[in-house]
Amino acid sequence: MSFVHRFIRPRFLAHAVAAGLALGAAQYFGLGAEALMAAEPDRQRPLVITDSKGDRGMLAPYVHRKNGIAYLYTSYIFDTLVSQDVDGNSVPGLARTWTRSQDGLSYALELQRDAKWHDGTPVTADDVAFTLRYMAEHPYVFGSVKALAGIEMEGVHDLRIHIKRAEYGLVEGLFSAIPILPRHIYEGVKDPFRFATPEAAVGSGPYRLAAYDKAQGRYRLEATEDHPLGRPRFDQIWIVKMGPDAALQAMSTGEVDVISYLPPDRLPEALDAGFAVETSPSDHVLRLGFNHRGQFQKKELRQAIAYAVDRSALLAIAFPGVAELAETGYFQPGSKWQSDEATEGYAYDPAQARDLLLAAGWTQNSAGRWQTQGEAIRLRLLTDGREVKPARVIAEQLEAFGFAVDLRVMEVAALRSLVADGDYDLTLFSSSTLGDPGNIRRRVFGRGWNSDRFPADPKMAGLIKAQAVAQSQAERQEILARFQQLYAEKLPSYMLVNPLMATVFNDKLSAPFMPGGVAIGIPSALHKSIFLE
Repeated sequence: MSFVHRFIRPRFLAHAVAAGLALGAAQYFGLGAEALMAAEPDRQRPLVITDSKGDRGMLAPYVHRKNGIAYLYTSYIFDTLVSQDVDGNSVPGLARTWTRSQDGLSYALELQRDAKWHDGTPVTADDVAFTLRYMAEHPYVFGSVKALAGIEMEGVHDLRIHIKRAEYGLVEGLFSAIPILPRHIYEGVKDPFRFATPEAAVGSGPYRLAAYDKAQGRYRLEATEDHPLGRPRFDQIWIVKMGPDAALQAMSTGEVDVISYLPPDRLPEALDAGFAVETSPSDHVLRLGFNHRGQFQKKELRQAIAYAVDRSALLAIAFPGVAELAETGYFQPGSKWQSDEATEGYAYDPAQARDLLLAAGWTQNSAGRWQTQGEAIRLRLLTDGREVKPARVIAEQLEAFGFAVDLRVMEVAALRSLVADGDYDLTLFSSSTLGDPGNIRRRVFGRGWNSDRFPADPKMAGLIKAQAVAQSQAERQEILARFQQLYAEKLPSYMLVNPLMATVFNDKLSAPFMPGGVAIGIPSALHKSIFLE
């Protein structure tokens, strides 16, 4: 079914081109046709972006879905102190300038003088101070203010932020991640997680939320006037739910401008149609997790499993042409944090795997099955429905090596419960390696089902802490190089493959994936900088 049938009332079907499409959708969204057509000719048709998943929640900081795409859409509406250019470099956001003190314990910020909230109220330093204090009381899922020691007001548009210890990554971390809230709206809100009225979406970004259809997963964003970061390129942006087949068809008829994420196996169709295609490793790496409090407490046993898994075969069978082998030392190629020093890659080596298991006291019975203390070993491998194919490949490889494998594919809620209870041996999951390294501690030592859940390791924890308080990027990189070597050796989890991501554009715009990911590390080509002139 095409985009026209999904999105426009039937009486507009005969006019589903150019202005006809715009007018039909304008009425659907409750926008006056005269207002829409009064726009400049090259700006009258909105930019239409498809999202195969649909509803991402109300685009307000506390009530959007807890995933990167929902955060990304919300960033079009809410500004952060520091933004990014198309190359991923830090550039002014709501803060025109930021100056780090010599001791590294405070930052002086000067805000944009002409920034306004969508209701016309000026943005001031008081809003920033309020936001940081409010988020200390009501933690925001994609940014923590625990590092802050205090806030000092120095003028209507000037403030100084004090931190507990010198942290070099504060600009690319906290300042780039936290959406600034309007005090005059949020200060009376006691529970922001239930605050989902239209007022909740009043931000200072280049676009305002004009319409939201939760049932259909549709959004209409309208450009704001005189945004300090630049003039919006499009009067409107529409985000609509649409699967890959319908999106490709709709793009071929000019009804869609951007397919936000196209499955890589569909790229030939997009290329044959002449569309612009941007691809990039997602750095949301598929990894094999271990129960560090169960069968795999010893690193030698984790290393044995790594040698027993043939990643090249996994790549060829489950990800033909749509992924690349992952770097085992956490950071992936292209990351500015990846070390030039080679880390252990665990090339397929059954003999090495066997030697490690025998040295650890595991044995094989007459049928070649692995056992310990006379008890047969049956590995419980858990995953969710998204990773069925690679899970089956890994299960077959481990069974061929001599393990009995109990593969269980389940809903995420059930998976989380079993992982929390320790009722597993191995898990297969995807998790990001993007974003500022300040988030490594949570991803390695966190207790979430898609964290490594690695027990306290003084050496690794020490390196993670040291890089966080390093005084230069060079010092951080040197510390993180040692972290990567240690990660590859101890295998909190085993990085398997790095799937590719693709975004498709027509001739209205195009942009590469942002190096290092957007803000909190979202692999995307749709940072809001591409929507500004």
